[in-house]
Amino acid sequence: MTKTARILLIAFLALVAYIAFGNGLFYKVWQAEKSLAERKAEVKQLEAETDSLRQVLKLLESNLDFIERVAREDLGLVKPGEVVIPLPTEEGE
Repeated sequence: MTKTARILLIAFLALVAYIAFGNGLFYKVWQAEKSLAERKAEVKQLEAETDSLRQVLKLLESNLDFIERVAREDLGLVKPGEVVIPLPTEEGE
C-alpha cells in the first residue's frame, strides 16, 4: 500500500469515526433502541392487564354468581337478613 493510499484510508476512517462517534450517533441510536424495547415490554404488560380486565368485565356483565361473589368478598355486602360473623384469620386477628 502506498503512502498516499494509507493517508486516504486514515482520512476516510477518521471521517467515518467522526460521523459515527463525533456527534454521538451510535449512542443516540442505542438509547433509542433501548427506550423502544422498554416501551414494547410496557405495552405487552398493559395489553395483558387489559385482557384480564376485559375478562372480569365480561363476567360482571353476564355471570350473576361472579357478581355476588365480588359484592360479598370485595365490597363486604350482604343480603337483607344476613349477619356477617367475622372469623379470626390464621395470623390471630
